[in-house]
Amino acid sequence: MNPPQRRTVCKALYERVYERSGMKMKAYVAVQKRLLLMAYALWRHGVDYDPLYLANRAEKGKKIVPIGGTTQDQLAEAELSYL
Repeated sequence: MNPPQRRTVCKALYERVYERSGMKMKAYVAVQKRLLLMAYALWRHGVDYDPLYLANRAEKGKKIVPIGGTTQDQLAEAELSYL
């Protein structure tokens, strides 16, 4: 069950990493890492895979931000706070 959207995202990641690094193995590992992290997140939260998850979130007008760590806005504020 590989929806076309997921293959496109993975292929784009592969091509982006391969173009930047010039190493196929590095690009393969980047795609593997993304898929592994996604599978772990699904398992951890106990939810089923929804290939249209991002599209549905965007339609509802909700922002998609990381739950943990820092966002780019927080990093920008931290950089500006040193000035």
